[in-house]
Amino acid sequence: MSRTIQQKLHAQHRAWQSDHEAWLIDINEWKKELRTALADLREVEDMLRDSLDGLEVHADALWEEGQRLRAHELALGKEVMAGERKKTDKQWAAIHHRQLARHERTVDAHTRIKKYQHAVVAEIVRLVKQARRGM
Repeated sequence: MSRTIQQKLHAQHRAWQSDHEAWLIDINEWKKELRTALADLREVEDMLRDSLDGLEVHADALWEEGQRLRAHELALGKEVMAGERKKTDKQWAAIHHRQLARHERTVDAHTRIKKYQHAVVAEIVRLVKQARRGM
């Protein structure tokens, strides 16, 4: 039995309606996902601001460490130039050991910050490029 043109058109219209309903379900789900993503991005923004604050603290610590190092060099140089030995070699060794330990902690911190910085910024750049492609 052959279907009429009207029956064929009606069947096609039902299929289209089904597509529209499925697409509306997709859109509602995508809206939920984007709302969640926006909340996550606000959280990421807060973390990035905290990272900026952390970089300021790190920069201040580096400046202070540089000041301590220059003061140490100056004191050591003055002693050497004056031919005096106000501090014993053991005292200088202890001071140097503390400076070394501080420097090693700074190296570790800077390495961790650098790794985090590169990874996070690269991921953000990738995300922005991907988002721009879709617009």
